[in-house]
Amino acid sequence: MVTFKQIKVDDVVEMRHRVLKIGQPVETCYFEGDLDEGTKHFGAFLNNELVGAVTMMLKNTNTYKVHPVYRLTGLSVLAEKQNNNIGRRLLHFAEEYISRKGTVMIWCFARDYAVPFYKKNGYQLNVQQVVIPHIGSHRIMFKFVSKED
Repeated sequence: MVTFKQIKVDDVVEMRHRVLKIGQPVETCYFEGDLDEGTKHFGAFLNNELVGAVTMMLKNTNTYKVHPVYRLTGLSVLAEKQNNNIGRRLLHFAEEYISRKGTVMIWCFARDYAVPFYKKNGYQLNVQQVVIPHIGSHRIMFKFVSKED
C-alpha cells in the first residue's frame, strides 16, 4: 500500500540524487528555498520505503497578486516504481495539502519528457523554453488548484 506524508529535506535530497541528478554531486540536490518557512516536502512510501518525493515552495511574487503561488520542484519516483501512478498520487496529495486554505497557483519547470505527465494532471503549458545547465530543456507549466470542500 502506498502512503503519503510530509518529510524532511534530507529525504527529498536523497530522492533527487537517486532519480533526477544521477552522477552529480549530492550538493547539487539542495535547492534554493528548501529550508524556507513556506516550503513543504512530501514523500510517497511503499511498505514504509520512500519511493517518491516532491517539494512545494511558497513564492512571493508581484506578478500574481490574487492567489498564493507555489513552485513545484523535484518531483521524483524511483525508476523501478514508475508507471504505477505513484507520481500522480503524490502530486495530488501535495496539491491538496497546500490548497487547504484556498485556491493556489502552482508552477514548475517541467523537463520536456515530463510535459505530457503534467498536462494529464491539469497543468497548462507556457510556450517559453528554459534551458537549465547540466540538466537540459524545460517548459514552464502552471495550474490553479482550488480548496476541496
